[in-house]
Amino acid sequence: MKDRQRKGLDGEEAAAGYLRSQGYDLLEHRYRFGHKEIDLIARKDDLVVFVEVKARRSDSFGPASLSITAGKKSNLVAAAEGYLLEKDLTDSPGRFRFDVILLHPPGSDGEVRLEHIIDAFRP
Repeated sequence: MKDRQRKGLDGEEAAAGYLRSQGYDLLEHRYRFGHKEIDLIARKDDLVVFVEVKARRSDSFGPASLSITAGKKSNLVAAAEGYLLEKDLTDSPGRFRFDVILLHPPGSDGEVRLEHIIDAFRP
């Protein structure tokens, strides 16, 4: 596994652990629908949450939030629609949302800071 892929997987695992600690049940990790992928799919009560995880080693190219482009959002929505169809959840409008978890580079204490953006965007 390439170093970049390993870091991405580590970030997704950290985000999954965080979600579990907040009372979410993890339903999927790296869910694929065609060529589109969602990093994490979780559930809390009757709400399905599609989660994009972004990590950066440094802020030299700007914050991780800038890497969530309109094209990326479009792919996430398409994959989420596929998931809802596959799981026969299309009759539950409004029972889902898109969150983003940003993993910021380690600070002076060496700790990575996790930022959870709830309801980050709407389709």
